[in-house]
Amino acid sequence: MLPRTAVTFAALWVTSSFALRESRAHGDDLVQDYVSARALRDGLSPYLPLDDLRDRAGLPPRPGHVLVTHNPHPPGAVLLTVPFAAADFGMALDRVRLLQLAALAVAWALCFRLAAPPLSGWAWALVGGAFGLWAPVWQGLDWGQPVGVLALAAAGIWQLGRSGRPLAFGFVLGFACTVRPFFALSCVVAMKWTRREQLAAFAGALVGGLVPFALAGTPPWEWYRLASAAGAYAAECGSLPGVLGLGTTAGVGLYAAAAVVLAYLRWKGLAADSTLALAAVAAMLTYPLAWFQYDVSLIPVVAWVAVTAHRANSRFALVALTLFVAARAVPDVIPDTGGWADAVGHVKGWVQVAARAVLLAAVIRCANAPS
Repeated sequence: MLPRTAVTFAALWVTSSFALRESRAHGDDLVQDYVSARALRDGLSPYLPLDDLRDRAGLPPRPGHVLVTHNPHPPGAVLLTVPFAAADFGMALDRVRLLQLAALAVAWALCFRLAAPPLSGWAWALVGGAFGLWAPVWQGLDWGQPVGVLALAAAGIWQLGRSGRPLAFGFVLGFACTVRPFFALSCVVAMKWTRREQLAAFAGALVGGLVPFALAGTPPWEWYRLASAAGAYAAECGSLPGVLGLGTTAGVGLYAAAAVVLAYLRWKGLAADSTLALAAVAAMLTYPLAWFQYDVSLIPVVAWVAVTAHRANSRFALVALTLFVAARAVPDVIPDTGGWADAVGHVKGWVQVAARAVLLAAVIRCANAPS
């Protein structure tokens, strides 16, 4: 597994370096976690006002497009950045990007186990390297988002959720939610587990979810209060709450409704793989802050749909999957550049929602495919 993972890593480095040859975001999202990590390393709260933390790190005040006054990212994201906080920001960004590529390579290796494709391990490894050209990956690296960790968490949650390891499943799910909370929807897979397995998963989630808050010295409710200001970004995200103008409160309600529907389907006998695939896509459609980079968490879904549709000879699912991958290969564009880019930028939210909806249709078709 290790040599093939190394091949994927090398291929990802080549392809993403090509895509990032003209970086524009320069790790803008990483700045928040970087200054928080430096504060935590020095024994201070990582959730002090951002301008204070930026000043401590020798960085200028928040630019105008940053609408939050405190870091809205949960403490797991901050803890992942602590090992890089001693370096200057440019070097830290380079090292974090390498970490994300390594995590993505491992995630792709896990997808080989999940999907069991009719390919050799070496061919699979090379295919994974092409994701460096996929917009959610390279733009996520450009912004400093933890794209590799998100893909790895998604693959790990799926692997543990289908293999009857509830304690480990709960721990990984709990920690993943302290990096980005949208993973919580995957808990519905536990609806068919025994009471003992459910309790084990709950215990694991408590440990994985609460330890990062304890290490950061910030209770979850205080972080939630500070992070709520990030709701101002919902309209910029390609999920239903954003494009429909529902706001974060109604958006959370929609996310909860999706959880109820999926829990019922799982309770009625929906297979674990189908449940986890549906949960991953539904999260991207209903989570209010489902940024375009977060589609990296759908890479395991892409792998599973591709192999399942191939085995079931489902042309519909394969075409839908192709449309999703192609649509999401279009870069996220800020609508202020004029010309075609400006036009694309104004409808990008609907394009992202449509792409995710098409993938949902492919998952539904594969969930109903004969074994």
